[in-house]
Amino acid sequence: MNVTAWKRLFIALVCAPLLAPGDVSAADAVLDPRLLPGGQADLPALQRELERLSAGRATPAVVPAPPGTGVRLPGLERLESSAFLAATDPFALEPLDGATRVLLLGPAGALEEAAEALAAQAGARGIALAPLAVTPAGSPSDTALHGADAALLLALPDLDGDAQRRLFARLTEAGVPSVALTDARQVERGALLSSPRALDHEAWLRRVALRLDDVAAGRAPEPLDSRPGLERPWLNLETADRLGWSPSFALLSQARLVGEAAAPGRARLELAQAVALALADNLGLAAARQGVAVEAFERDLAASRYRPSLYLEATGRMIDETRASAALGQEPERLASGGAVLEQLLFSEPALAAIAVAGSLDRARRAELEVESLDLALDVAREFLDLLRLDASREVLQADLELARAQRDQAVRGEAAGAVGRGEVARFEAELAQARERLERVAADRERLRIALNRRLGRDPSAPLVPAEPDLTRPGWLGADSRFTAVLDTSASLAAWQERLVTAALHDSAELEAIGELRQAARRELTSRRRAFWLPEVGLEARYTSELSRSGEGERAPWESSNPLVQTGVGVLEGVGVSLPETGRDQWSVGVSARLPLYAGGRRSIQRDQAAARLEQVAVEDAEARLGLEARLRAASVELAAAWRRIALRDEARDHAEEALRLAEVAWQEGALPQVALIDARTSARQAGLAAAEGRWQALQALVHLQRALGISPGPMDERARERLLAGAAGARQGGGER
Repeated sequence: MNVTAWKRLFIALVCAPLLAPGDVSAADAVLDPRLLPGGQADLPALQRELERLSAGRATPAVVPAPPGTGVRLPGLERLESSAFLAATDPFALEPLDGATRVLLLGPAGALEEAAEALAAQAGARGIALAPLAVTPAGSPSDTALHGADAALLLALPDLDGDAQRRLFARLTEAGVPSVALTDARQVERGALLSSPRALDHEAWLRRVALRLDDVAAGRAPEPLDSRPGLERPWLNLETADRLGWSPSFALLSQARLVGEAAAPGRARLELAQAVALALADNLGLAAARQGVAVEAFERDLAASRYRPSLYLEATGRMIDETRASAALGQEPERLASGGAVLEQLLFSEPALAAIAVAGSLDRARRAELEVESLDLALDVAREFLDLLRLDASREVLQADLELARAQRDQAVRGEAAGAVGRGEVARFEAELAQARERLERVAADRERLRIALNRRLGRDPSAPLVPAEPDLTRPGWLGADSRFTAVLDTSASLAAWQERLVTAALHDSAELEAIGELRQAARRELTSRRRAFWLPEVGLEARYTSELSRSGEGERAPWESSNPLVQTGVGVLEGVGVSLPETGRDQWSVGVSARLPLYAGGRRSIQRDQAAARLEQVAVEDAEARLGLEARLRAASVELAAAWRRIALRDEARDHAEEALRLAEVAWQEGALPQVALIDARTSARQAGLAAAEGRWQALQALVHLQRALGISPGPMDERARERLLAGAAGARQGGGER
């Protein structure tokens, strides 16, 4: 082989790698999918974010990399850092209340660091944390799940959606509630609850895309030193129902609900579920919560006055050259100086009052938010029960329509046979038309109420709504509860029960708590306005100033001249102890000041009187709220007792009216009863049926109003809520008998 052939072979070997096609180009962004909560399933969304950021430039293609390889972004060695996992205490969540053994499920590579990050919190609560690796090859065995009280879930990027659903279904079947620490979307796949600060998936993809875009553009990416978190937890109602676990009212009102909300028309809707849906996605409540979050910054602003204030200042000055010459170098014609100033407030009564008032107002706003939530829950409960009442009325009116049609047909046949006249047929025709009109009116009312209730629940107005009828025989609705039966025995037992309810309501009312905080704020403001007449404001100031440049006349003092004769004279003077000042020195000062205004146009007196009037106003509002709360509570308790007694009476009246109607029909067919009597009997039966249908809903309406007055979420009550409602009712019967 000659020299030319060797050269050609060498060039071919060098150029072959460059000309060979490759799967990954230099412009691609090679990323480890395990750094995304959804793994490779999140790559398309990340690609869309990159396309949005490119803004006309060539968009790098996101290519999955093998584990541990790919582009390196500062602060992104792993998805779940120790700081992110320890930012919240997952062991304080409701599903883990009383747990002693908790599983930690996640990829094998992330388990060790995650267990170390959560070990301190678990140990503080006496909880044994058991890490358990989850792989695509298989789920944990039944033996591993045995004895676990709950499970904490890390992100599972190696498992697709179906594999995660199977895993969470196995946990639910084993009775193990699962809490997603990182990926809240796991709740949509069957996990029970997510951490309140789970990873904000969309915000995280935007941050990663921004760093990848920086890398593609040749810029140094900023470190990913923090993880964006969601504002509220997610809760799966279907999983909670399968586990037999009942979340608290506070959790229902704060969480984003999935499960039932995803398919609301699939089954009958319970009252508790309707209330939870309304509280979770109501825009008015969301705005109120955001308002509380915004106003909470007022506390930080008030407290910031007691933090030091440090700032830089620069000064440029020019004076008359004659004055500069006469200053002997102490004030040059042109001077530029810079300095640093530190200010610290030592004592200020208005600042202290502002901190206390801001704290009281924040607590008042949070109590008012709870009041608004309870009011919304009451409105939803009332409309829900009205919907059930209309359903029951529609059934009664439907039966009445069928009966009117049958009687009309019977009269028509009698007219054809010559047994009755045309007048009786016309009367039955009129009754049939009126029965149809009553049914259509109730159906229209029901449709209008369904649309309004769907709107409160955040659903499509045209979506079907099938409310589930409460079972009044259950203890959750006070049925079969001997304590409630004892309350209804005598008027004395009812009065004693009302006194206990009033005492409990006045003690625990959120409305009174909000007014109490407002009164505390008004009282503190009045105290501050009074003290402002004799308490000064004390502050500290430290200042350091340095000359940056000086020029023009008076730049130097005469004794600073470079003339040898002048310097000889200066040396003689300094030798005998005469010190001549130098120009251009740095200066510093520290000072404490106290300021007490003597007269401000009468403004302080006006502010004091205004604060006193505001305190009196809040006191009057508190008295009015107490009277109103007591009146509502007593009225609701009386109506509940009366409506509960009316249920049996109205059922009995309905049975007798139906029996009278049957006898009247037989007598009319035999010609022994006039038509008017038959119509009267049917009217009585219809009215008795409507009254019986409405009796139970009137009792439930009174019950939800009573629950609202006591600060209890409207709906079926557990043992603790019933204990709060009927506390001491067992002794009311004995006390009433003694009276």
